[in-house]
Amino acid sequence: MSPVVILGLGRFGMALAEELVLYGVEVMAVDTEERRVNAASRTLAHCVVADSVDIEVLRKLGVDEVQRAVVAIGSNLEASILSASNLVELGVPNIWAKADSDAHARILEQIGAHHVVRPERDTARRVAHLLDGSFQDYAEFDEHHGVIKMVPPRSVSRHHNPNDFLYNEYGVYVTSCRIPGKGWLPAAKCDISAADLALFAGDPAKLEAFAKAAGN
Repeated sequence: MSPVVILGLGRFGMALAEELVLYGVEVMAVDTEERRVNAASRTLAHCVVADSVDIEVLRKLGVDEVQRAVVAIGSNLEASILSASNLVELGVPNIWAKADSDAHARILEQIGAHHVVRPERDTARRVAHLLDGSFQDYAEFDEHHGVIKMVPPRSVSRHHNPNDFLYNEYGVYVTSCRIPGKGWLPAAKCDISAADLALFAGDPAKLEAFAKAAGN
């Protein structure tokens, strides 16, 4: 499998590189700052001091032969956009890019980045949902669909068909639940009254309303 190329070794780029290495993925990292490359070389086998805005430099590094690349440059808008544009021109089939604003994300999408992420915004959204304390974890897949993890409320557990009740009453549904001694099971195979945790899915606003109602 070809390595994942990461352009930019700031906090996001380095954290991503370290996670990929933990999963056994080969990483080739590129950054213009020698101190960052030197620091990363303690963890990464392939680190290069180079400027990713120069397409010929990327070509010499063999970036045109990889399947996956990440533009982890955030604060330098010009470098981020030019680097992403170079990856598109080189024909990299799976391009991820970090954006620091809606406008930045829109430009990256327009020039051809396949996946644009907003780490700071996404983390802020998650924390905002968790601050209320109604549930233990939250994940959002898009603006209209998310999942929360919480202790199943008694109002749900006592129903013969919890998902019918949940969907009719709150517009949410159970995807899986954790049974002590058995682990996580799909909703169709678990007795929610015996569960100590469950995952509920639906529109984020409806999940919030359900969690607050369940806590009352």
